[in-house]
Amino acid sequence: MISVSGSPTQAPRIEALKPNLDGARALRGIAESTKDSYQHGLFEPLFMQVDAALASDYLAQAEELLDEGQRGKSDHVPAAVLLGAVFEKKLRSVCARQSPPIDVKTPAGAPKKTGLLIDELKKVGVYTETRAKELRWIAGIRNDAAHGDFDKFTRPDVEKMQTAVGQFVEEF
Repeated sequence: MISVSGSPTQAPRIEALKPNLDGARALRGIAESTKDSYQHGLFEPLFMQVDAALASDYLAQAEELLDEGQRGKSDHVPAAVLLGAVFEKKLRSVCARQSPPIDVKTPAGAPKKTGLLIDELKKVGVYTETRAKELRWIAGIRNDAAHGDFDKFTRPDVEKMQTAVGQFVEEF
């Protein structure tokens, strides 16, 4: 059973409800309690666990792509795209956890570019300029892979990217 802040899920209680007015009232109470828990951030640990599990899975998939690939082929490209997605998701999540949160969208509602997010996090002291340069390098490989500029990075670059993204995910 999944738990949030130590309290077990309400699923067994919901399944036991009778299809009558008392059952509907109880279900409404459960829904209001769940909404209140969500609004007060009590689901955040669960969201963080799911986010970490997904990142770990994608990092493992990228490692498999690199391990199974043949040197000299373009098979490192999918790993770069996957690693880039993990990196960008984590970067946006780090922005959201700042106090106050760093907006990940422009005033027009479009997603901010990773370079801008890296700079904004550096500006508020999340990391140093040296780390920001490394993160810009990761973002550059991600962009090159996603936009078909495969000649701008190599398999060893993607292997270094794998290590750097893994460290970034672990640190944040």
